[in-house]
Amino acid sequence: MAVRIFKIKIEGRIYEAEVEEIGGVSAAASSVSTPKAVSPVKTPPVVTAEGGGGVSAPMPGKIVSVNVTRGQQIKTGDIVVILEAMKMEQEIKSSLSGTVKEILVAAGDTVRKEQALIVVG
Repeated sequence: MAVRIFKIKIEGRIYEAEVEEIGGVSAAASSVSTPKAVSPVKTPPVVTAEGGGGVSAPMPGKIVSVNVTRGQQIKTGDIVVILEAMKMEQEIKSSLSGTVKEILVAAGDTVRKEQALIVVG
């Protein structure tokens, strides 16, 4: 039985795999070397205003509408943004009460999970 070593390139990283031939037909890989740990991608903080809190996206999606204006008073549970995710519209509600200090997104923007949407102070 012959063992062959293959190099595989995935997303710019090179891996080695040993494949054993059985009866002239290649079988499954018998061992695979693992790459070095990759540093996680840094993302900006969810809250950006001094002394304030924020409302962030619970999932990635597209902003359909922003239902608040800067300077507006809001209460816990108020719908502040409508987010389209997985072909469904999601109502994003404020988890705190206060004044809208900043609006960080606009209709049509694509957002990622935990991205800050508005800042409340």
